[in-house]
Amino acid sequence: MQTFRTVLYVKRKGLYNKYMVRKVVFVAVATSMVYTGGMLPVSSKHITYAQSNKGSLYSVTSVPLSQLLEEKQPIIGESIATEEQMLAFARAVNPSFPAELPKLYLEIGKKYGIRGDIAFCQMIKETGYHRFGGIVEANQYNYAGIGATGNSKTNKGNSFQSPEQGVLAHIQHLYAYATKQNLPQGEKLVDPRFKYVARGIAPSWQDLNGRWAVPGKGYGEDILRIYYQMLQTPTSSEIQ
Repeated sequence: MQTFRTVLYVKRKGLYNKYMVRKVVFVAVATSMVYTGGMLPVSSKHITYAQSNKGSLYSVTSVPLSQLLEEKQPIIGESIATEEQMLAFARAVNPSFPAELPKLYLEIGKKYGIRGDIAFCQMIKETGYHRFGGIVEANQYNYAGIGATGNSKTNKGNSFQSPEQGVLAHIQHLYAYATKQNLPQGEKLVDPRFKYVARGIAPSWQDLNGRWAVPGKGYGEDILRIYYQMLQTPTSSEIQ
């Protein structure tokens, strides 16, 4: 058991959204224990969320992470994690993690209506927290394994000119999977494999299973597992 900041997920319209509360008495239904203040003990298998009645907090429940992973999480949507939180989470594993990547994922993701924070977690999965070591090399700025299929000696995937272009290609590739809409007005296509995607075939992260990666069993769930862990990372303003 490890103590983290309280991250509450308010279930509205079938989705779990982060809801921060401090100095409130929380009742953990799963354990029948009462906690005070802004910290709760949580485990890697449980996520704490709050049920809300017309905006007022009335109960907190410890939910199995497996249950959250079963619920479809849309690729389209607004980010919840903060830039500071994302960088702190990544640097806890890789102290040399590039500082500009969280901001790029949030800004470009917002422009396309894509969950940049979860796309960031996909990048973490694909690159091993930006340590690479697989087919793709760091100087390719390919954060999502785009085009990296087949023989690793002859096909290392696509390369991009900068971190910004690499993140843009990643977000555009997700956009191709998640929607049939045209690119946002004024945006130039940089994803070389955009045209090969069956548009709109994967509206949720779980729908990427067997599509983004092959065989890809549990691929989307792996991304979301990283995401829920990241949401437990405290920022400097929240550490008391």
